[in-house]
Order: sequence, then C-alpha cells, then structure tokens
Amino acid sequence: MRCKDGTIGKVLVDNDLALNVLPKHVLNDMSIDSILMLPNTIIVRAYDGSPRQEVGTIEMELFIGLQVLLVTLQVMDIHPSYSMLLGRPWTHTTSTMTSS
Repeated sequence: MRCKDGTIGKVLVDNDLALNVLPKHVLNDMSIDSILMLPNTIIVRAYDGSPRQEVGTIEMELFIGLQVLLVTLQVMDIHPSYSMLLGRPWTHTTSTMTSS
C-alpha cells in the first residue's frame, strides 16, 4: 500500500477490528505534518481487554492497487507487529470482502 511518498508494508486487514489503527511511530516516520491530526480522547480496548488511549484521528489518502481511498485512521501509541491495522470501517468504505 502506498501513502504519500512512501510504501507501507505489513498491513493487516481484520474484520474483527472496529477501527482503522495507525501506530504513532509509523506516523512519525512518514512525511505527514502532525498538525493534520485531530485530537481525540477515546479509550480503546485492546485484544487483551486493557484500555489504550487514542492519540488522535487523521484522514489519509491510501493508494491500494489502482484505487485512491480517503481513510480515517485512529492514531495510537502502540507497537503491534503490523504497520497499519485496517478494520470494518475500511472494508465498508471499499465494499470489499476479505477471504481466508
């Protein structure tokens, strides 16, 4: 997947996620001005049930194949194995269905 001038590897599409999540360290590595991030104080429950504070929300254009999609991402200070987690909001936007 491409975003801005870079490529994002290790993107997980997960139908069980209620959010699209971008780790804060990935956002910091990108050439995106953090001024575009809207502050947010939502508490999100992780897979283990622990509460996690959302840092903010940002809208970004993602280039997936031949499509350009404007996706709302919740920025969180977490360190998952993946660079981006795309959940149900993304699949509804693209009208896609994942296959396993």
